[in-house]
Amino acid sequence: MTKLGLPENIAEIWDREIVRVTHDLPDNPLFSDEALTELVANNPDAVREIATMDTSVEDKSRWRASDISPDDPQGLFNAVRSGALWVNIGHVGGRDARYQKLIDDIMDQIDDAVPGPASYSRQIGILISSPRARVYYHADVPGQGLIHIRGEKRIWLYPGHEPYLKPEELERVVTAVTAEEISYDPSYDAAATVIDLTPGTALFWPLNWPHRVVNADSLNVSATVEYHTPKTRRHFAVNYANGVLRHGLGVTPRSRAIGGAGFWGKAAFAYACRKSGLARRLLQSARGA
Repeated sequence: MTKLGLPENIAEIWDREIVRVTHDLPDNPLFSDEALTELVANNPDAVREIATMDTSVEDKSRWRASDISPDDPQGLFNAVRSGALWVNIGHVGGRDARYQKLIDDIMDQIDDAVPGPASYSRQIGILISSPRARVYYHADVPGQGLIHIRGEKRIWLYPGHEPYLKPEELERVVTAVTAEEISYDPSYDAAATVIDLTPGTALFWPLNWPHRVVNADSLNVSATVEYHTPKTRRHFAVNYANGVLRHGLGVTPRSRAIGGAGFWGKAAFAYACRKSGLARRLLQSARGA
């Protein structure tokens, strides 16, 4: 079992503030060079993205796909050590049950400490990145955490409201009109919480909070956590419905409430749009914009 160190007040601050956690995964052989090389060798199609970037500036236009292939895992790892690369291995638990057991164990411990419905749809991903690599300013859709295992990195976390996160930009991410791109201004840094992550530390933060990351001068290995709860699914439904209304029908939404008759109407609308393919058709022009 993974040994976690949880804050004593986790029940009060969960999903409201940044939660700092300690863990013993740096000692877990599943994250050794040999195990990660084997994971990629057995599942090259699980490598969602191999990207490179300009490590000196916060400019997402400098983020681009690398021409390195996951079919040569050893060559990939050598390139990560010497280059400016970010490798995202996704849905690892579905490829290797040992990783799913690990993330379920971690989330079970957190659920036991936090009142309310348990988390579900838990996903673990693995990020392997070069010295000085960076991930530009973005926001994620599900509940999110970052478990740091090897190397050192600095993360900036920003409040999940305007101007740092604009509703229309979040809607574009939720409806997949864009990937995770949201607009960044250096002035936002004054409101950021800046945390240096070292092996054996982890962070969980409130839903959709924007963040960016810069590695220190060391190869980094981290595990990402994605999960849902009834509350996160309600937020997804209302943002999805609002996104279709705004970007597909040209109607400005008036509410982001996750309860009441208006919410349930939007939840039904979101479900129908997704299942019928209507959202895809309505948003096609927005995706091409």
